[in-house]
Amino acid sequence: MVKKISLSSLILLSTVLGVATGLFFGQWCRNLEIVGQAFIAIMQISVLPYIFVSLIQSFGSLDPEEAKLLARRFIVIIAVLWAVTCLLMTGMTAVFPNWESSSFFSPNLLAQPPAVDYIQLFIPSNPFNSLANNTVPAVTIFSILCGLVLMGMPRKKNLLDLLDLSSNVLSRLTLMLVRLSPIGIFALTAKVAGTLRLEDIGRIEVYLSGYLLMAVLLFFLILPLALTAFTPFSYREVMRESRAAMLTVLLTGNLFIVLPLLVENIETLFRRHRILNAECEAVTRIIVPITFIVPCAGQLMDLFFILFAGWFSHDSFGIGGYFQLFGSGLLTSFGSAKVAIPFLLGLFHLPSDLFDLFLCPSVITDNVKFMVEAAAVLSCSALFAAWMTGHVSCRWRRLGPRLLLIVLVTPASILALRWALANWLPQPEGQRTVLNAMKVEPLLPLKVFDRLPAASGDAKHYASALDRIQATGVLRVGYNRNGIPFTFFNERGELVGFDVSMANRLGHELGCERVEFYPVEYDALEQALNAGLVDIVMSSVSISAERLGKIGLTDHYLELSLALLVPDYRKQQLRENPEQLQDPNFSIAALKGADFERLKKFSLPSRKVELEELDEFFRAKPPADALMIAAENGSALTIMHPEYDLFIPKRQFKDLLAYAVAEGDRRFIDYLNFWLKLKRGNGEIAAEYDYWIRGINVEKKLPRWSILHNLIRKDNAKESPETH
Repeated sequence: MVKKISLSSLILLSTVLGVATGLFFGQWCRNLEIVGQAFIAIMQISVLPYIFVSLIQSFGSLDPEEAKLLARRFIVIIAVLWAVTCLLMTGMTAVFPNWESSSFFSPNLLAQPPAVDYIQLFIPSNPFNSLANNTVPAVTIFSILCGLVLMGMPRKKNLLDLLDLSSNVLSRLTLMLVRLSPIGIFALTAKVAGTLRLEDIGRIEVYLSGYLLMAVLLFFLILPLALTAFTPFSYREVMRESRAAMLTVLLTGNLFIVLPLLVENIETLFRRHRILNAECEAVTRIIVPITFIVPCAGQLMDLFFILFAGWFSHDSFGIGGYFQLFGSGLLTSFGSAKVAIPFLLGLFHLPSDLFDLFLCPSVITDNVKFMVEAAAVLSCSALFAAWMTGHVSCRWRRLGPRLLLIVLVTPASILALRWALANWLPQPEGQRTVLNAMKVEPLLPLKVFDRLPAASGDAKHYASALDRIQATGVLRVGYNRNGIPFTFFNERGELVGFDVSMANRLGHELGCERVEFYPVEYDALEQALNAGLVDIVMSSVSISAERLGKIGLTDHYLELSLALLVPDYRKQQLRENPEQLQDPNFSIAALKGADFERLKKFSLPSRKVELEELDEFFRAKPPADALMIAAENGSALTIMHPEYDLFIPKRQFKDLLAYAVAEGDRRFIDYLNFWLKLKRGNGEIAAEYDYWIRGINVEKKLPRWSILHNLIRKDNAKESPETH
């Protein structure tokens, strides 16, 4: 007789086949995503109705005293689990090495974090809408309320019998659908294996290593040992009975679909020890759905990213910060992590663009998180059911060795990972490599000079600089080397930047033979332009009242936000005590020109320092405590000087950028305004902004490696549309 293959074995087999398929076909496996999505949708068919029916039936069968006891004991178990998880998470920060890092500008840095709608999430004002939109917390609360009302009603037996029958039907339907798991898991695994790039998660090895270690400790050590320490179940029984459910959650990233299976697993554990009874079944069906909507352990693991973001941004939390994080994090964990993480980043004044780092490895972390959450739901529910039915015992012979094992293995694992990261993992080069990889693709010859040309009388022969450009075939552009990322010299000594690229486009579309770049100081724009030494200045020129009427300015092509560039340690000080900006001993520097003129107008008692060059601020002994600069410029400077960071004041001031020409040259200004309108309309300005300021689309990538394309067909030289 052929032995029947177990479900968990089929799931493992489908996983291996899915990985092999993904490695062989590569990005072609992206097409299997629809199969995986269909599987998850099928698995969800019966789960929410099961929760709805099961909770009403289970609560309705209780008496009020049992319900009070249930609530008290559940709160105790969950509170202890929260405390253990938060303590473990705090200890995991020990793995963070002492690295410096920085990032490109992101508009999210200035955005307000989204608010969590807890009313809609928890209050079932329209139960049918909650059911239709899978709002599980609201459905659960509605079911509990119905069950509490049913609890005290007479003649409820017939309804309870009907609900019990409905619950059994839905449970069996779910268990029947679970048999489709190998097909869905094969499709999901093949899609991930065929599309996931290891280099995409290469920047966050520290976060991923700590996250996975925390998951391993909770899943294999803390949760099962805690359950077996107080119940008659053995470690092997717990892991064996739950492996099919855990593998399904790990490979689908969906805890919702295995709730009935977890109920079945718990009942099987009790049945094996001959302690399963009607009370145990009722309690299990109550507690599993309730535990599902309460973040137990896995969902709290998302808060580890906020601790990582603080380390990444050189921000320390302090004891009060940890309490604030775990307190507010518990509330936000009831909702979606994709809402909670931006909210918490904003709450702790961390760069919002770090949210991209959270999303990058989520294809791994989400699945791991829900597997740990499934283990927490099973452990808490089984422990609770045993407690409610009188099968919990506290004997030192069972508790002592398990507690000692947890206490010894947990810190040893953390210290081992810390040592491994410090000795084996090199500090990544970070975004400076990306910054140095940026280049301008010349559409015509570009020539850079180190001084302004001598004055000549040629300009007087032309009514407009546009006439001179068209006559000579040369576009003379003024630049300032302090305009990073708009105009700056890279490590190869090349003049590059947003405005250099725009000048390249302008010269090409004017039909020029070449573009010449000349250095111009910001406080000398009037002389260089009105004397005809350059035709235009394209170097993040601010529109200011002092410049109006002295030079010609186009319509603004970008709107920047002013910020303060400060040493990392001072950023935390300003967050905790922003009143420092009102201290006469606090000094703020700005580059000469429009920045310093604007700074002088700010009603701040702080001492104001004028800089000739930005490099003056980065000396061993800086001339000021902070540098006033646009956030877009400052983000690029933090890449060059990672020991500095941006402080964004609550009140934001805007800086409008324009291109400058000679005063009164209306014809050239009109041409440039229509040219900028055209560039904005066809998306070229947006593309340059993404490239130079946000660091997007800098490094071209080859297609995802696969056996078929790289070893058999050998077509790996083709570039992929996917970019950095």
